[in-house]
Amino acid sequence: MASASKSVLVSLLLVVFLTINVEPSLSQSTQQLIEKICRSTEDYGFCRTTFQAHLKSPNADIVALTQITVEVAVDHSTKTHNFIRQTIATTKDPILKKALSECENAYGLIMQAFDLAAVSFFSRDYSSVEKEERITPRAEASCRATLTTPPISKQHGILDERSREMRIFIVMSLNAVQDLLRPRSLGPAAAPALL
Repeated sequence: MASASKSVLVSLLLVVFLTINVEPSLSQSTQQLIEKICRSTEDYGFCRTTFQAHLKSPNADIVALTQITVEVAVDHSTKTHNFIRQTIATTKDPILKKALSECENAYGLIMQAFDLAAVSFFSRDYSSVEKEERITPRAEASCRATLTTPPISKQHGILDERSREMRIFIVMSLNAVQDLLRPRSLGPAAAPALL
């Protein structure tokens, strides 16, 4: 009797442990897609962590990964734009205020581009997603250049981390949508049937 209850207890503890501590592993194809998207970003680990934090399924396809990139880019550009606006309202440094005003315009463009990309994505117009996103690297670079062009404010690094993350989200999103648009080769099982 003691042996049976001990066995049940061990089994119960094992089930509880597994349900609490087991995180589903990514499928090999999902891992390969993430690797392909993250490889050309400036911070592979940050890119991979972003995907892992937002994956809804361990078997995500390129459409699901593209959705993640668009959503995180919309969220980050909106938050950064709001941060810039709040900082402009509170800063006393006229040099910083001028530079941030230009960054406000740049992040307004980035935010608008990703908002339009999201609309296109959910309409399954993936070519328009890429078209909308194409302007974002240049807009982000213009903000960065403005903050580092003389005269330079003592607080010129105020957007460094947000800008770095935005650059990564931009590259992730462009890589994902370009992979989504890339023609897939049809294997023998996927060949269309002849009538």
